[in-house]
Amino acid sequence: MDIVKLDCRGKCCPEPLTELRNAVRKGQPGQLFELLSDDPVSLRDIPAFCKFMKHDLVATPDENNPHLFIVRKKNSG
Repeated sequence: MDIVKLDCRGKCCPEPLTELRNAVRKGQPGQLFELLSDDPVSLRDIPAFCKFMKHDLVATPDENNPHLFIVRKKNSG
């Protein structure tokens, strides 16, 4: 299963979240999604989306990767 990479740098809310949501919908349970987003609203939206949909938020932006979110799609069931 490939890692799905989404580069949403330069895009504003709600585009990064919409692109992630659409990609996750098409993905397989357990699949990883790497989202690059420099929209500050993503710092709130992506964790809230993962919590609501019960996906794993594997990584959030930090000083080494200031725009990187990594999400694992929940396993079915």
